[in-house]
Amino acid sequence: MIIRNSILLAMFSVVSIMLGMVRDRLLATHVGVGSVLDVYNASFRFPDLLYALMLAFVTAGTVVPFLTKENGNGDIIDPRHKLSSLMLFFAGSVGVLSTIIGITLPLYAHTIVPGFSEEQVAQFIITTRIMLLQPVLLGLTSLISCFAQMKNEFVLYGLSPLGYSLGIISSIVFLYPLYGVYGLSVGVVFGALLGFLIQLYSLRGTKIHTILGFFSKNHIRELFHLAIPRTGTNVLTQLRTIFYTGFATTLGPGVLTSYLFAQRITDAVTQIVQQSLTTASLPVLSRDFTDNNMVEYKKSVALYVSLLGVIGGVLGLIIFFLRDQIVWLLYGESIFNTTITFFLLGFVIILPFQMMGAYFSVAFYSARDTKSVLFSNVLGTVCAVGISYTYRHLGNISLLFGFVTMSLVNFSMLATMYVRKKFS
Repeated sequence: MIIRNSILLAMFSVVSIMLGMVRDRLLATHVGVGSVLDVYNASFRFPDLLYALMLAFVTAGTVVPFLTKENGNGDIIDPRHKLSSLMLFFAGSVGVLSTIIGITLPLYAHTIVPGFSEEQVAQFIITTRIMLLQPVLLGLTSLISCFAQMKNEFVLYGLSPLGYSLGIISSIVFLYPLYGVYGLSVGVVFGALLGFLIQLYSLRGTKIHTILGFFSKNHIRELFHLAIPRTGTNVLTQLRTIFYTGFATTLGPGVLTSYLFAQRITDAVTQIVQQSLTTASLPVLSRDFTDNNMVEYKKSVALYVSLLGVIGGVLGLIIFFLRDQIVWLLYGESIFNTTITFFLLGFVIILPFQMMGAYFSVAFYSARDTKSVLFSNVLGTVCAVGISYTYRHLGNISLLFGFVTMSLVNFSMLATMYVRKKFS
């Protein structure tokens, strides 16, 4: 079942990646690597941070095990009431936090993007406020997808990201010429809305509307035990990204976008291979752990961690040898191609470790252990920030050292803790 669903998700991921390539090519050629794209990319930081703050309450790694509860007869308890409680809690919490960030952002915007000019900071504030609608839509989409994953329905889960990419592509073509960077930010929200509407269709036949509006504090309290450490991991990831963003803006115009463009190349690999496999594995691992079927549980983890390591290494080598051609194909000819290629080398180095570490994380999450993942991320982040600042006099190299260190430390700690963990 894991392999079958992984192949299905991988097929959708390939289409999503192709749309992503079209999106990035249009951004590189229609907008151009430089100050405008730097503002656009930086404007994701607070919406992504807000989404990360609540992600543990909507992501499959926490929600699927939470919804997969059995009664005395071994049957899954109707999860719709829990889903309703989570949707109301998430929408209300994110709505309040979005409002607070939108109002107070001018007070600390310069701190987040210290390398921006006054005009860029003003644009950053407006585009961020527009994009603060995005995490609400993404979170509700993710919650609905968790319900679908629990039932092993992955088709709409795979289709939903396509709507997101199409929304952004349409904004580059139709809105950017008229409204500049503000049009791009509207496209992000429109794409999130399309993805939500697609995923919403997966609730057909569930009669969710009959209990929608139900809310129980006990459900939220129950999930908090699992979600708080996971929330810490997600927030830490976004804080690390904010650090990389601010750090990159001090290295010169175009460096931030070059770094993100390089990251998206290996992200395409992880989306097609690693994310497809981990998404398909989570319901199975959660059920094996719930049923105390530890032999199959450990066998699956060992098999797929090894498989991801081999695939990541092979694909990393292919990207390494074709790096110049890949960058030119995706982003065209630019004075920043050398910078993109430079950062790409770092992402190639960590690719297999990043993929294996992700599966170890899913193994911990399915075992309802979120604290181990949080600990490894804290240690990796501290090391990454320390390395970046230590070598900041080396310019772009310091940023590369930072994200390479993070992935290597994170993987090493996850692997060590998994080997030593006593599963019961």
